[in-house]
Amino acid sequence: MNFEIINDFTQNNMEFNFKEYYQLLKLKEENWRNYNQLYPFPNEIIISILFSLARKYNICTKNVHYSICLLQRYLGLFEFNKKNQSPNKLLSSSTLSSSSYSSSSLKELNEFQISICALNISCKLNQVYWCKTLEFKSIINSYFEKDEYLKVEIEFLSIIRFHISIPLISDFVGIIIDGFYLSKTQELTYKSIIDFIYFKPNEFLCKQSFTILALSVLCITFSIHDPSSLNFYIKWASNISNYTFQSLQIQINNIIKIAFNDKMTLKIFNEQLWGNKK
Repeated sequence: MNFEIINDFTQNNMEFNFKEYYQLLKLKEENWRNYNQLYPFPNEIIISILFSLARKYNICTKNVHYSICLLQRYLGLFEFNKKNQSPNKLLSSSTLSSSSYSSSSLKELNEFQISICALNISCKLNQVYWCKTLEFKSIINSYFEKDEYLKVEIEFLSIIRFHISIPLISDFVGIIIDGFYLSKTQELTYKSIIDFIYFKPNEFLCKQSFTILALSVLCITFSIHDPSSLNFYIKWASNISNYTFQSLQIQINNIIKIAFNDKMTLKIFNEQLWGNKK
């Protein structure tokens, strides 16, 4: 396997072996792309619902990232499973897909149902037991008929063929931080930037490797309070990887252009991400 990260100076010991862990992540990414590359991501309405649920119920947004990719696989395989699909239970791919969504065909209840299902599956996979809370039970009672939710979840898993191994950009960011002994003091910043990337998956996830996205996120994070230091961090990222300064700069500029509206400040970024006009 061709390593994109040069691991000569990384942490490798009994407790943490960078090379093995990174190789595992790259294999997961390769398999994910092979099986899901051509499938459509959910539209922005679905993604907004997922992030709203996570904020309201204090769920780590890593679970949102996971659920977005689960929905991508569901959308891609829906047509293949159409003959076995129960009518009026889950949305058709023509409604959920961002490429063919139309307001006239919007079914808000079903969109909310599928979002709840994907997010809850993601939570359980990451050992977050949202399903055991009173809030979750209240949602189920409000938006599902009696005993309906479990059937919907089983049907969802059946359609995606129980393929639940999904790589995340945050996993790559985490291993780079641990492997190179980097500071975690700006964790909230890089998590928010990753949130924005998953809010626009078609702009980022389909086009670039997760390694270059992770390096780009870290470069922006470490220089966000001092944009003049950005080139220093790009050189650092180039030195520890097989990526050139130019390729990293292009990817970073793309994130800044979309996520920061060409002005790399936290104020602009927060306005873009959450619509805060403070």
